[in-house]
Amino acid sequence: MAVKKKGKLGASGAAAREQNLLGSAHQIWLAGLGALSRAQAGAPKVFEELLREGAKLQGGAFETAQRTLLQAFQGAQQQVQQRVETVKGQAGESWDQLEKIFQSRVQRAMHDLGMPTAEEITALTRRVDQLNTSVEKLARSAAAPRKAPARSRRKSAARPKAG
Repeated sequence: MAVKKKGKLGASGAAAREQNLLGSAHQIWLAGLGALSRAQAGAPKVFEELLREGAKLQGGAFETAQRTLLQAFQGAQQQVQQRVETVKGQAGESWDQLEKIFQSRVQRAMHDLGMPTAEEITALTRRVDQLNTSVEKLARSAAAPRKAPARSRRKSAARPKAG
């Protein structure tokens, strides 16, 4: 009988183990269903939270990208401006040099043709003005003595008649 008891106990022990294993599997199954139910019920909230977090991250990243791009653009624009100013300065210097060369060649050609320079024409103009002034003074001084004796003759002629 002792063997039967052990067998019964052994058989009932295996059945108990099977019951425990099935119970544990069933509990795991129920826990999974509960987690799935909660996930489905909370999914819209979780989804909205994820959207908000994503929007924050995107907004911050977008603003950072905009600032970085704007700074890079401004830096490039400043470099271009500096280069343009440098080229303008060089072009202005080159233009001035070309103008001086052209003027000196034209002056040399005019001199070779016997044309007076601007300074010579200015000096000649001043000399002509001085001569005109001198001529006018001489004309006034020559005209003034002729009129004066004519007046004095009339006055002297008028005196004897009175006497």
